[in-house]
Amino acid sequence: MIRVSQLYIQNVGPFKGQKFDFSVEDGHPDIHIFVGPNGSGKTTILHGLAGNFNALPVFTEIGEDHKKYISNSFHKRYHLFEDEIDETTPKSFIFSSIEDRNSKNIIHETLLFGCSTCDGLHRRNKLIAINNENVSEIRQLYSDSVHLNEAINNYLIDTTDDYTKRRKFKFAVFGYSGYRFINSAQIETNQHRNFNPFDLALEFNKKNDENSNISNWIVSRYSKAAIEETHGNKEVASKYREGLNCLIDSIAELTDNKFSFKIKTNPFQVVTKYYDKEVEFDVLPDGLRSILSWMGDLLMRLDKISWENKEIPVNEQDIILLLDEIEVHLHPKWQYKILPLTKKIFPNAQIFISTHSPFILNSIDNAKIYKLKVENGESVLDDVILSNTGDSYSYVYENILETFHKFGPDTTKDLKRFNEIDKELINSDFTHEEEFKGIVSKLRTEGEEVTAIISSKLFRLKDVTGKDYLNGKN
Repeated sequence: MIRVSQLYIQNVGPFKGQKFDFSVEDGHPDIHIFVGPNGSGKTTILHGLAGNFNALPVFTEIGEDHKKYISNSFHKRYHLFEDEIDETTPKSFIFSSIEDRNSKNIIHETLLFGCSTCDGLHRRNKLIAINNENVSEIRQLYSDSVHLNEAINNYLIDTTDDYTKRRKFKFAVFGYSGYRFINSAQIETNQHRNFNPFDLALEFNKKNDENSNISNWIVSRYSKAAIEETHGNKEVASKYREGLNCLIDSIAELTDNKFSFKIKTNPFQVVTKYYDKEVEFDVLPDGLRSILSWMGDLLMRLDKISWENKEIPVNEQDIILLLDEIEVHLHPKWQYKILPLTKKIFPNAQIFISTHSPFILNSIDNAKIYKLKVENGESVLDDVILSNTGDSYSYVYENILETFHKFGPDTTKDLKRFNEIDKELINSDFTHEEEFKGIVSKLRTEGEEVTAIISSKLFRLKDVTGKDYLNGKN
């Protein structure tokens, strides 16, 4: 299995210089979760990983023989740009080492650095000549020995349509954002035939007509499977339905079998069924439209790739998956399900995910959580811990997401003032006693949890002052 082993980011986004170690213990899921406040660089990490793997990036031409890498507008996050002749000592760059998890060998290195000629980015692969102390420290982990691997060499060459027909692939990398939706689309039966699965695979917000591609893929697979079955070729029909069945089963599991697919003919149309009612993609709940958009797109691409081992189901192929806040449109119940479900559907995926959701963080055991914090405008890695399904949501909020406001703004403000005056009363300072009585009276109407919080302190106050503020007997 091909996996990202180490990552170093320097002068990109909010990072001045930060290393990440993505090794995992045996038996632990290869899942890496990035958390931190807005602006701490979670998306920068994912886009950086995408840049180091982008097999078919978006370019714009800058003069003869010079291309400016503009995928995900990532070049805008770079602070410093170098002359190409000085690429051995770049100031803004992202470096990653890539490992074969089976042999434990480092099989590739990638470098994405800024270029002063075009104010864009360039990538260097294989054995990279770079003079940097932090990169040297990473290389010491594998003794500066890189065992080059044909599988990753094949992938990192620009995967044009002709190229994908000549090569077989052992792995692939994909990136998605939760800020995307599927819409209803007109079916064009020949469109899926010309689709390149690597085109925009690492653009987090795809700019092509992916909705039409997904619908065409569903109809194409359904139709071919039906034809093969009429000819008695059940195994071939099953292979055609492989990716499609994964999508259908995953949506059914996520929604407790409330949603299913239906393909209509004359003309062809893909709709969903909700409690036996036909619903077009456009009017589905936003959370479901978002999941269908990225998961449908992913399975469609996996289904189209020419895999070296075709006996392995498409969803069980070796992939790296980069997911940026995929929970953004999901109800907490679905947030809790989405990561375990993704791991179940894609069991051989290395998953990198950014999130603000406590429901994702405690939905799986032993995933690595990278806590980022911002100090003086620079992001640093504060801690690395393992996820635990035994952690309560309140524990995750306070200790991982570092969010301490359990109640609304007004109640939080009143509780803060309550605690301030409580300390005064304990010390026999009754200056603000009338204000305190009003706050107590107000907090008692805010529900059982708030009442329980203030009651313990009010009982203590009664023992110290002899005044019963809880029952108004003072």
